[in-house]
Amino acid sequence: MLVYLDQNYASRIAKHLLALPGQEEFGAVWEALLALGDRVVAPPSPFHALELHGGYLLPTFRRMFARVNQGYWVRPWQDVVGRQAKRGGIERQDLLWRRGSWEEPADLDPLWGLLDLKLDGDFYARAAAARSWARRRLGLDRAAEALPFLRFLGRLTAFHSLQEERERRPSDLVDVVMASTVAPYVGALATDRYLREALARLAPEVRAWSGRKREVAALADWLRGCAKVQP
Repeated sequence: MLVYLDQNYASRIAKHLLALPGQEEFGAVWEALLALGDRVVAPPSPFHALELHGGYLLPTFRRMFARVNQGYWVRPWQDVVGRQAKRGGIERQDLLWRRGSWEEPADLDPLWGLLDLKLDGDFYARAAAARSWARRRLGLDRAAEALPFLRFLGRLTAFHSLQEERERRPSDLVDVVMASTVAPYVGALATDRYLREALARLAPEVRAWSGRKREVAALADWLRGCAKVQP
């Protein structure tokens, strides 16, 4: 089973492991992950490396993910897209590899400006326009707009463009590209409240949990239930 802990979730688990106050509920998620043993892969990614900026949590991230990633990393998102395009579908090997590094952050330059697009029309028109823009920026042919990455990217960008009252955050582009990369593959995605709500509306097939206290507890319960199932 693949579980992805985004930067928000992983940071709060790391703070719990450092015995910082207010993160106790995240300890239950951590213990539940450990209980799954080799039945779970929870990989770090270039998105973590980008958002950490080599900060004080990096040593804890290294130790933490070394216990639950079975040596795997998430590939750079451009590689994932390229492999989807070549395969015409998705396989776990298109997401994971063993060559990741904390010194190699995600490069979002090819999609810079995506969330600043002036999109018009209804949700579907906006999603289509965002897919087309991204596909051209990545040098892909028109058929690539059916790829899982671009489908997620279009939906999430359209959703973002319609949330006019929401204050924009510098991490929004990271979140959109991260979710578009990992969501088609993972069994569980632990993320922030905004992205969890977006996925609940746009991709209900994705199991996603936010950092709200009750959802953290629900994720821990779900993982414990998975641990009880005979492999």
